Amino acid sequence: MKSTFLLFVIIGSFISLQLHAQTKPAQQKKIAVKKVVIRVVEEKKVSTTAPEVTKSAFDKFYERLSIGQFSVLSSPNLEDWDSRYAALSPEFSGGTNRDSYPLNLWNQTNFAYNFGAKMKFNFIPRYTIFLAESPDQPAKERGMIQIEDFLIGFSGGLYSSPDKKFNFWTRPALRLPTSHASRTSYNATFGNLTYQPEWLMTFTYDLTTNLQISLWHIHRFWIYEDRFNNSRHRILTIPGFTYKLSDKTNVQTYFEHFLENNKNFKSINGKDPHYVDMWQNLMVGVGHDVTPKLNVMPFISTYINDVPYSTQSLWLGAWISYQIK
Repeated sequence: MKSTFLLFVIIGSFISLQLHAQTKPAQQKKIAVKKVVIRVVEEKKVSTTAPEVTKSAFDKFYERLSIGQFSVLSSPNLEDWDSRYAALSPEFSGGTNRDSYPLNLWNQTNFAYNFGAKMKFNFIPRYTIFLAESPDQPAKERGMIQIEDFLIGFSGGLYSSPDKKFNFWTRPALRLPTSHASRTSYNATFGNLTYQPEWLMTFTYDLTTNLQISLWHIHRFWIYEDRFNNSRHRILTIPGFTYKLSDKTNVQTYFEHFLENNKNFKSINGKDPHYVDMWQNLMVGVGHDVTPKLNVMPFISTYINDVPYSTQSLWLGAWISYQIK
C-alpha cells in the first residue's frame, strides 16, 4: 500500500511539473501581449495629442476685441406723421416738434478692445441713415447716409458692491468731428468745432432679482477753435428703471432731461438761454432678445415740456442692439 501511494505521488508531481511548464510560457505570453497593447495605446495617446499652437499677435488682439452695433429709429410726431420731419423737443425745434432731419435711423458701431484693468479702449464711428428727405435740412447735409463723428475713449466698470447689487460704470471720451455738419454744428460764429470732451457715468442698483433702477449722467463740452470754455455745454441726466418679465423680455422706462447752455440758441420766448431745459422726454419700451445676439426694444416717447400738450408731443422709436462679436 505504501509503495502504491508513493507511486501515485511521484506520477502526480511529474504531471504537475509538466502542466506548470506548459502554462508558464502561456502566462508569460499573455503578460508580454498585455505589455505590448499598453505600450501601443500609450503611444497612440502621445501621437494623438495636438501640438501646441503659437498664436499670432493678430489672433491675441482679435480675442480681446468686441464689436457691437446700436441703432435708434426716430419717427415723426403722431399728430402730423410727416416722414419729412422726425420728432424733436419743442425747445430745439422752436415749438414745432419738427426736426430738420427726416425719419431716420441713427447708428453707432462700437469697437472695444479689452486691455485689462477692468477697462476697454473704444473706437465708435457714428452715422445717420435718412429714410426720407426733408426740405428744412441744409443741402450740405442731405443724402442717404451722413457721417456724424467718431468717438474715442475708455470704458469699464470701476466699482461693484460685494453683493453685486450696486455697480458704477464710466466712459470718458472725445468726440472727433468728421463731417462738415459736425464741425460747424450750426455755430458758424464760433468757428469750427475742434472736438467734444464727454464724460458718461452710469449707476445701477438691483432692488430685487427682477427690478433694477439706474441713473445715467453725461457732461459734454463743445470746444471751438481750441477755446476751452462753456460756450456750449450740455448736461444730460437720465433716471430710469428696468423690470424683468422673463429671461428674454423686460420693460424699460427712462426720463431724459437736457440742460444746455448755447449762445447761438434762443428759447421759445425769445430770451437768451442760460442752461435752458432743452429736452424733457419720457419713454417706455419693451425690450426682447430675438436671438442671443440681437435685442430689439420698440418704445413710445413724449416731450413733457411741450405746452400745450397734445399728440404732437408723442412719437415712436426703437432701440436695436446687435453683438457682432
